[in-house]
Amino acid sequence: MKQKGNPFMRGNSWTFIYYVYDENGKRHQKWKGGYATREDAVKDLEIYKAKAKLNQIFISSDENLEHYLNRWFSVHKLTLQPSTINGYNGIIQKHIIPALGKVKLKNLKQTAVQNFYRMLLEDKELSPKSVVYVHNVLKTALKCAVDDKLIEENVCLKVKPPKVPKYKSALLSKEQMNILLSYLKGKRYETEIYLAVMLGLRRGEVLGLMYDDVDFERHTISIQRQVSTTKDTTQKNTEYYGIKKLKSESSNRVLYISEDIEDIIRRKMMYNESQKRLLGNDYQDNGLICCSDDGTVMSPQTLYHAFKRILKECELPDVRFHDLRHSYATLCIDLNVPIKVLSQSLGHSSTAVTDSVYADSIRAKQELASMIGNAINLCE
Repeated sequence: MKQKGNPFMRGNSWTFIYYVYDENGKRHQKWKGGYATREDAVKDLEIYKAKAKLNQIFISSDENLEHYLNRWFSVHKLTLQPSTINGYNGIIQKHIIPALGKVKLKNLKQTAVQNFYRMLLEDKELSPKSVVYVHNVLKTALKCAVDDKLIEENVCLKVKPPKVPKYKSALLSKEQMNILLSYLKGKRYETEIYLAVMLGLRRGEVLGLMYDDVDFERHTISIQRQVSTTKDTTQKNTEYYGIKKLKSESSNRVLYISEDIEDIIRRKMMYNESQKRLLGNDYQDNGLICCSDDGTVMSPQTLYHAFKRILKECELPDVRFHDLRHSYATLCIDLNVPIKVLSQSLGHSSTAVTDSVYADSIRAKQELASMIGNAINLCE
């Protein structure tokens, strides 16, 4: 017979009852047992009562992962960029929900998530980088579930995502960059590629430059927007592109420019003006420097394909457009540009980011300096 009172004896140990309220104000009864003495049970009972008053005790959710993810994403996407929204949506609908959607949120286990990642790698043949993206989306969603006290812990914190092999960028040497720029003189896309080579700009940053960003009196150019492509996964992977703000405050930066860069920009402005006179009302003046011939925003893919064609014509290695940025940074390191100056020029959030991206080049230069120093010492 159950003893009256709280705590009370249940079998050979002491148990107590406490109450919590969910987000809808509904009262839930909770039991906690297994105490050897009444004093131990009383002590914990007071603690649990205090936590309940402070809303520090979670209520296990009976909803499945599919329902929770759809509900969570409908709110979370309001804080994301359009391209990120579509990326998250694709991850959730194509991968997480088909594999784990029917599992109750409170029953999701570490082993299930680990097996899910293995399946993506082996059966779906996703790259390690893609699986890490899946991991980050699921981890972010479950963190919110913990914060909302729907679950007690985030199982993703116990799961190891696959290691992503470090990408080895293909670089153009100083001589190869000279060949490229010499070939481009007076040709279409000279400005776009020249700015990428000489300033280390990203492709989207080049295409987002406007007349007002250039200050010829102070010899500066402001990097404060980009043109990017977004894939809408909700409508048969339709792609569209447009002008967007940069991803972080550190990406917004002001760079000093040389007379050569100013001359290149002036010539491009003159070309745009000639196109404006030629096309008349068909020209759409958006104030962009590196635009299409009719003044509209240039597609990043248009510049990509033009760059690849130009590399073939120059008989240069088949590198990515983004590798021009890496080539610029590596050349700066070779020229002993201080890492802080380089980091600010590239728009990195900190010198630690620059150090990590260009660790091999920095280390190689340090090792070379040591080798020369040792060689000189040996000669003494």
